[in-house]
Amino acid sequence: EEEEEDGVEPTFALVGHSTGCQNSVHFVKYGQEDLVKRTKVIALQAPVSDREGPSQEPQYNSNIEYARKLKKEGNENEMMPRSAFWAPITASRFLSLQDVGGDDDFFSSDLNREEMEDKLGHIGKVGEEYGLNVLVAYSGDDEYVPEFVDKEQLVDKMCFAMNSQCSSSSVKVARPFMIPTGNHNLSKGEGDAERFVEAVGEMLSNLPKQSLPAEQ
Repeated sequence: EEEEEDGVEPTFALVGHSTGCQNSVHFVKYGQEDLVKRTKVIALQAPVSDREGPSQEPQYNSNIEYARKLKKEGNENEMMPRSAFWAPITASRFLSLQDVGGDDDFFSSDLNREEMEDKLGHIGKVGEEYGLNVLVAYSGDDEYVPEFVDKEQLVDKMCFAMNSQCSSSSVKVARPFMIPTGNHNLSKGEGDAERFVEAVGEMLSNLPKQSLPAEQ
């Protein structure tokens, strides 16, 4: 209320973990414009592919084929078998997460440059316009990322895609932050969670005073 009386609109910071990273990316593109405009920091922690890990499992192809069949028959809201996923999930949602080019297939290492820029490029454009800063925090020992993925190369690739629609190459809305010993939720490596929190805190402290997110 005090901020409204002073004529200063509250601003916000988001932290997305795992699939929450896709939610954050989606929000920047499709969220209510007024809220997007007032979001000044987004931290993506563990923005990993929901497809690449499962694609190494023996039942992956049969699960995808079954989900595609349900969708083709107009039954995309039917549930997948219990063995297909760790939680109850519809065929439509399953395809969004695990099919090639699915709605949530943002962070797979096999996406080419054009595909990744198409999915992530709006981050830089919106960020430059509204003063948004994005931290892309990737764990070097993430158990949900296949061993064949070069994690440092991937996080650089994601940031490059996010910054691709900035007005010049000198503008960097998104920046990478590798946590070499980190697992998926930063629960194992000593000091990993603290390093992530410090990095987010540093981004917040570097914001102009009038842009600091409101306390909740």
